[in-house]
Amino acid sequence: MSEETSAFLSDKFMPARLPEVCAPRKALLARVGDAAQDGFVFVSAQGGSGKTVTTLLWLRESGRTPIWIGLDSYDNSLAVFYKQLATGFYSLQPDNENMRGVLTDPAFSATPVEHMVRLLSEMRPPEGLYAVVLDDFHMITSGEILKSLPLVLRRVPRSFTVFLLSRGDIPEELAPLVKNEKKDIIRRERLRFSEAEIRQYFNSLGLFLTPDETRFAYMATDGWAIGVNAVAMSGPVTQGGGHDFAHYFEAQGWNTWDSELQDFCMRTSVADEFDTELAAALSGRPDAPKIMDELSKSNSFLSRLHTDTYRYHHLFQEFLQGRLDQSGIDTNGLYKTVAGYYREHGDYSRALRYWLLSGDYKGTDNFLFLFLFRGHKDGVATYADFLRTFCGETLPERAFREAPVLHVLYAWYYYLTSRHEEYAFHMDAIMRNLPRIARAGNEFVEFAMLAFHVDYRKSLKKQVQLYTVFGKVLKKFTQEGLATNIASFTHNLPYMHRSNRDYSEIALDPKILSKIDGTFAPLLGPEWEYLRPGILACFTYEKNRLNETLCENESVMGLLTKESKADGRICVMILQHSALWQLGRRQEADSLMDGLCAFVDASAQYFIPNLTAYQTKLKLLDGDKAAAHEWLNSYYVTETNHIEFFRSFQHFTTARAYIATGNTERALHYLLLLKKFGENLSRPLDRCEAEAILAALYWALGRKKEAETQLMETLAVLQPYGFIRVVADEGAGVVPILKRILSKLSDNGYKGPLTRAYLSEVMLAAHSFAGSHVGYIAGIGKKDKPVKLSGQQKHMLELLSQGYKNAEISEMTGLSIPTIKTHTSLAYKKLDVNNAMDAVLKARELGLIE
Repeated sequence: MSEETSAFLSDKFMPARLPEVCAPRKALLARVGDAAQDGFVFVSAQGGSGKTVTTLLWLRESGRTPIWIGLDSYDNSLAVFYKQLATGFYSLQPDNENMRGVLTDPAFSATPVEHMVRLLSEMRPPEGLYAVVLDDFHMITSGEILKSLPLVLRRVPRSFTVFLLSRGDIPEELAPLVKNEKKDIIRRERLRFSEAEIRQYFNSLGLFLTPDETRFAYMATDGWAIGVNAVAMSGPVTQGGGHDFAHYFEAQGWNTWDSELQDFCMRTSVADEFDTELAAALSGRPDAPKIMDELSKSNSFLSRLHTDTYRYHHLFQEFLQGRLDQSGIDTNGLYKTVAGYYREHGDYSRALRYWLLSGDYKGTDNFLFLFLFRGHKDGVATYADFLRTFCGETLPERAFREAPVLHVLYAWYYYLTSRHEEYAFHMDAIMRNLPRIARAGNEFVEFAMLAFHVDYRKSLKKQVQLYTVFGKVLKKFTQEGLATNIASFTHNLPYMHRSNRDYSEIALDPKILSKIDGTFAPLLGPEWEYLRPGILACFTYEKNRLNETLCENESVMGLLTKESKADGRICVMILQHSALWQLGRRQEADSLMDGLCAFVDASAQYFIPNLTAYQTKLKLLDGDKAAAHEWLNSYYVTETNHIEFFRSFQHFTTARAYIATGNTERALHYLLLLKKFGENLSRPLDRCEAEAILAALYWALGRKKEAETQLMETLAVLQPYGFIRVVADEGAGVVPILKRILSKLSDNGYKGPLTRAYLSEVMLAAHSFAGSHVGYIAGIGKKDKPVKLSGQQKHMLELLSQGYKNAEISEMTGLSIPTIKTHTSLAYKKLDVNNAMDAVLKARELGLIE
């Protein structure tokens, strides 16, 4: 293996090393082996129960080659998780150039599931038996990971057994991997030491217990593995109890250690994991490698992860940090040492986290600069996951007072995830502290400008008036535009006028564009040249002037260059396709879609979920129910109770798919969330799209008054802009509601804002759309006609249910076989089935036969 490949593989996929002395636990290992025969083992037990050691013992006994991945909170991201898993598999065949090509593909992080599947397909048939172990799996809560993992693991060769070690129960998404729940899931009760095993373990250490001492040891530890180990370190106990590791270890282990060893362990406990270089820097001990090696051999409290990298068991780490707080050692200085180590090694997220743990917030800007401006080209979803691992931690108020640049980070994170109240808090703080933020660096001012530009609480007109606030502290703009050098200036959404904010205000006052030219436009650099007319073309589309849209957008396409960013190019192509599709020019639309798909596959794979959402939406509007099921089964479609901004477009397709499949309860859940999302973030088009679908659904469910009220409110919002398509696209679903509203407008008593002229335009567009597109809402709320079978048809099905063949039925009833076939085929048709078995099952389900 080359030195380059060896360095590439030095990630965390090697198993922890067993202590030199372990309890053999033959019965438990036999139980694990029984579960391993099914290819999937889930071990669920509290920390310190012996999950890791038990799995390691079984691996040693079975002789399997392991891939061991110790997970942490940073791995709870689709891209990071699958990069770890892919690296582990590649480590088994490091000379496999095809696998390496997949793993090093720059697009891996954009579509990690697809790349993981490709990598497994490139794997040569393995020789021998293997195991994949995902330790600390409870750290993984991402719905995308949990939903996609069964799809991936089913493609793992049968020579592998997969182990998931967790402190929690098995997630329901992984249930398809379990063949036998009683066998394949090993819970804490199975891991508990028995009295006999405790006595045997102590004997192996040269500690011979009497029956009473054994009983005391069992009662004190309740068979808890780490408690048994702590007790064994200094002999049996005669009193105590409970599951307090500190209680076990302080009296029976810690107090027997020399002060230098205690000092070493306390200092190194500030890091979640550490190599010999970091340990030496923290402890000041040049012999750190020797100390770590001896500790990992003598007990299970320090585990070697890979090469020379180690970590403490989390219970022991908590114990050490408690003692560190009481020791008088400069803990803050230790955190700074860790921060400096990670900065030097290019891990800027961990560097920033440890610097903040030091409490020296005044030095934050140096670390935050590297964290924010290192570039994120894998899509906004990956960027949001990256920020989530950091911003999920609560900082004290003092941190923001001493380092106001932190408000920039948190405002951006809360904006991406649509936490509008938290965003508003940090955005207001940015404006109050702008002069201090400017002292931290010019780029921070530009980043603050970006956050301000998407502040939904202020109109564009107001924002350009307030631009002078930034002009006073801004020295210069980043060349090519800062907005195009971070994650995405469209946030990977498909419509530029509904991207980083809703730009509908410009449709009311196009002069705002000239104001933006001299204020916020430089943030976008050259991209603004085509985005400016592109936004206007989007408004032409929303007004249903489709031929004009094509002309305007063709001019926009002519402004694109080889240097134009992928996200802007995608928005222009999506608009062109939408107009062609609406006009029924399908051949041209299909050709354009082929080009768009090829472009996304080559240059912007992170856009695949949104592109699929767009394609599925069009299929649903044409009545394709199979497309609805396919969409809902996608790994990136996960249940949520909160609309994250960058996923909003996908959620509209999810709501429509639920309607198409008849799950109106889930559809209503998503639509109400989307409506509230549009209201809270001042996004009128998102709000109105949700409301138009809601109105159509209410009508189909017989809630006609609610449907009428809802659609009238929606039209009142859209009318000033002259927007039509967002309602008209619901076609037959809204036509009857529009008819009723038109009738209402004819009454002399109507005093509302809606005009008959505008409503007639919407009506004509919706009616025209309904004439060529079936829609996805047909059949909702309509009860199926009851199935009625003739007496002979029922009799034939009853005989078929008893296992009789046609010849036997003919002999029993005196009917000819052609007559029997006529009766059964008519029954099949009424039941909408194609064979005898399905007919019998359906007839029983409907209560037609017993």
